[in-house]
Amino acid sequence: MMDKTVYKQLPGREYMNIQASEIKEMVLNDGIDLVGIADAESLILAYPPRPATALLPSAKSVIVMAVAHSLGAVYSPDIMLWTRNKMQTSRILDQTAEKIGRYLERAGYITLPVSADKPVEIFKFDPETGKKFKQTRVAGHLSLKHAAVSCGMGEIGRNNLLITPEFGPHQRLCAVITEAELEPDPLRKMELCKNCMKCENACPSGALSGGIYSVDPCFVYWSYGLKKVPPTKLRDWPAYFKMIRNHLKQRDLIIETGQTYITDVDNCIECMRVCEAGEHWEKIRPGNLPSQKTGGTIKGG
Repeated sequence: MMDKTVYKQLPGREYMNIQASEIKEMVLNDGIDLVGIADAESLILAYPPRPATALLPSAKSVIVMAVAHSLGAVYSPDIMLWTRNKMQTSRILDQTAEKIGRYLERAGYITLPVSADKPVEIFKFDPETGKKFKQTRVAGHLSLKHAAVSCGMGEIGRNNLLITPEFGPHQRLCAVITEAELEPDPLRKMELCKNCMKCENACPSGALSGGIYSVDPCFVYWSYGLKKVPPTKLRDWPAYFKMIRNHLKQRDLIIETGQTYITDVDNCIECMRVCEAGEHWEKIRPGNLPSQKTGGTIKGG
């Protein structure tokens, strides 16, 4: 952990007076769809907890930004087209975060942009208990969806995604942590998730069963397109290897995995696709949901 004294105000250091409204106007004028501000010390935290002050000890505010996905990409029959849209929204967010960060630092406030995308922290062991996780887990340096909830942008739904009144679960997020003390937005109770069960029923891995989100089956299917996690009991391995063999007959997992790591391909967004929240999409959302191909190998003949 960096020593907090590093960030104490230096003699002669000058600060410009920055207002929250000014920052929000800059963000929205740069093509961002939603913006909110949270108090850095009052963030709602995920697990493992990653406070903003652990990343920037002198942090006072967290600026959270969202860009809506293309609904056409969400409903595309090929998930690779969704992947491209996800990458593009990440670029838009990261560019704006860098601009805001540079502006605030020129105004005298140390500022840290937190990317919409990788890199992420990788956990093989539970940081609280020291026990090895059944499945290696990854987490962002800051939980962006929890930061968004902290500044009243939305809520976390049954599908474990951020849901906003405007776009439902269809947005990408990034954040800027700063020393600037900006007026925070209040928490809001929205009840946007109606517990309609559509996300649970659509989940191919069973990760949402019983209204409880299970990260391991979701991560394995989302990352690799495999419907089973590696077993813990020896007697279950033959069935697991059989599943892998059947996959290899239809797909080239080696090349697909390479493409996944190079271009950040997702293999599943079903819980996002079936969610009908989001008032901006009410008039253009298709009545019939087209099926979506997961995995990058085109079957022959």
